[in-house]
Amino acid sequence: TRALAASALLRHGRLPDALAHFSLLPDSAAPPAPLANFLLAALASSGSLDAARKVFGRMLAGDAELDTVGFGVFAKSVGRRDGLDEVLRLVDAVHHREGLINKSVVAAMVVDGLCRERRIEDAWRALEDMRLRGWKPDFVAYRIVSEGFRLAERAEEEGRILKQKRKLGVAPRKEDYREVLLALVSGRQISDAKEMAKAIVLGDFPIDDDVLNLLVCSVSEVDADAAIMFCKFMIGKERLPSTQMLVQLCESLCKNDKGDEMWEMFRVLLDKGYCTSEREYHLVVSFLGKAGKVREAYDVIKEIKRKKLDPGISSYNSLMVALCRNDLLRPAKKLWDEMFTSGCSPNLQTYNILITKFAEIGESEQVQQLFDHMIQKGVAPDSTTYTSVITMLCQENKYEQAEEIFNKSVAQDPKLASSVLTVFIIALCKQGIHVLVISTLAVLVILLSPCKCRPWNFQVASKQHWVLCQVFHPILRARIHMSFC
Repeated sequence: TRALAASALLRHGRLPDALAHFSLLPDSAAPPAPLANFLLAALASSGSLDAARKVFGRMLAGDAELDTVGFGVFAKSVGRRDGLDEVLRLVDAVHHREGLINKSVVAAMVVDGLCRERRIEDAWRALEDMRLRGWKPDFVAYRIVSEGFRLAERAEEEGRILKQKRKLGVAPRKEDYREVLLALVSGRQISDAKEMAKAIVLGDFPIDDDVLNLLVCSVSEVDADAAIMFCKFMIGKERLPSTQMLVQLCESLCKNDKGDEMWEMFRVLLDKGYCTSEREYHLVVSFLGKAGKVREAYDVIKEIKRKKLDPGISSYNSLMVALCRNDLLRPAKKLWDEMFTSGCSPNLQTYNILITKFAEIGESEQVQQLFDHMIQKGVAPDSTTYTSVITMLCQENKYEQAEEIFNKSVAQDPKLASSVLTVFIIALCKQGIHVLVISTLAVLVILLSPCKCRPWNFQVASKQHWVLCQVFHPILRARIHMSFC
């Protein structure tokens, strides 16, 4: 039971609680190997090496089998903090216990960790010391170390390592790295997965499309630059990313203000024929607009038209949102005209985008024209439409017009009107029109009444309030009475 609890806690990222449950497992039995390896990797990756050493010791004492991810992440972390000699002690400690460990992959992980800490001499020595112990480094490991010396501008050492690679290295097996990368992602070791994948991609070694798609989706949450590098690698190999991968990557790029990088990626995808349907073009236009690349999004719509395709209302709406968000109202009006010219009729979302924006800046004439236009075209307003118009009219002290708009919502749908009512009351309160509030509350009484046909009655206890209600707009009371009786 404690083992199951520890596994569940690990899956949910609750590492301290998982460790606490693991520590309570009886010493008399070997800890479950999958749990122990998962915990070992998680602790090492998080920097809790002292706790990881205790788990490692427990695994050795209990004859729990070590796997590539568990031991590899642990050995890599130890090397980064304590150096090569400590790693070699660990390697010697698991002698004859490495049945589930891919030694070549672990060697690559170890030298990668050392190079990341600029221990390039240690990394070079590790190639030979681990090879002599039977942990034969592959081409990935040699390439990592040679790249470390190249970055340090030590061309002589770089050349010698490349010669050793040709003489002593072994070709990496794509399936081995695939298995480890998938296990790292599954175990939430995203940073380690990213570092291993970068070594593979930068070395131009083979990697499956589904692994790259999964990596981009996972890595984009923590490192947008690495994620887009993996995506570019895939595109450079004449392979196209999945829609899910692109969506998650673009969300990350928007969040990290990397619109230029997004446009560069989309430009390559468009050149390679990624977009073949309205759905794919909409994805491109919507994310470019979200990233503030309005001109580029508009260029994509023009490209769609050049190909004799229909951009679709979704793409127009996405661009309209971007234009309004960036206060580009003249281009927004131009786009509105283009939609009609192209035979694309606006929908409710289109009207709401423009009405909300024009109401926000107090363009009441434009708002009224749009509202009337949608009614004429048979597009029924929703609560967003009504609340935008009513709020603007109240701010401009146009209470009778606000009343008329509200009455239209009542006539359209009482349930809709009830949702609009709250905003109407708040807008009135902000203007200090308390008499109007009282009268509007009367509408609420009727809306909530089980019988729509009951005679008009405010049910106001205070005589003063009753007088105020009589003073305020008899027309309003008459209209509402007619609406419900």
